Amino acid sequence: MLVRAKVVVLFGLMALAVSLFPDACMADCVPSSCGNLTIDYPFRLRSDPKECGSPWYELVCENNRTTLPLKHSTYQNFLVEEISDENSTVRVVDASLDRNKCSIPYYPFLKFLCWPYQNGPSFRNITENSIMYVLNCNMPISSSLYVDASNCTNSPSSLHTYFFLFNNQTKLSDFNESCRIEAQYPVMLSSISGLSASDIYLQMLMGFELKYWGWFRYNDVEFCSSLSLLKKM
Repeated sequence: MLVRAKVVVLFGLMALAVSLFPDACMADCVPSSCGNLTIDYPFRLRSDPKECGSPWYELVCENNRTTLPLKHSTYQNFLVEEISDENSTVRVVDASLDRNKCSIPYYPFLKFLCWPYQNGPSFRNITENSIMYVLNCNMPISSSLYVDASNCTNSPSSLHTYFFLFNNQTKLSDFNESCRIEAQYPVMLSSISGLSASDIYLQMLMGFELKYWGWFRYNDVEFCSSLSLLKKM
């Protein structure tokens, strides 16, 4: 029992040392590069030695483009546009977005946004907790909260398609019950009032920021609870 206790203490001290002094523990690791990005701790490329970087933050370099792969098969990969060590953020863009025309990806983001990316304190969405919804509505809506997005979808002409921004300032009562959610996407916007569909799509092409080294905060949980309620409406 005494030997087992010593082993447990030893491994505990080793884990503490790795978390407090990662650079010292990875003295033989040098930063990688992909395109114009430098990949350094805690990030790693899949081709890097296993002892370099964290498996929670593994990236892939293909054709000089850095991608953030997602484990869930219903999600596409994301292109990594920027990594900020100072802010502990990474800006990513959905690789499936068409840069030549407005075309919305049709798959759910809720689970990705509201749960850790992998099993650990990895990524969380910090883009002002703003989600852009694509809605199909049974009737026309006259409101600055709704922007005509009919040119961005292949929805039947009998339906009215809109962009609708949901964030911490949005009330659930702002959501028109004649509408159905077709897609959702994180954006770096706090308001869409006065914007056109093209303006909004250009912002979507800028991507959104994720915080790494972050656990969920209370307002994140509250926001995700509101998203769940909105999805059920």
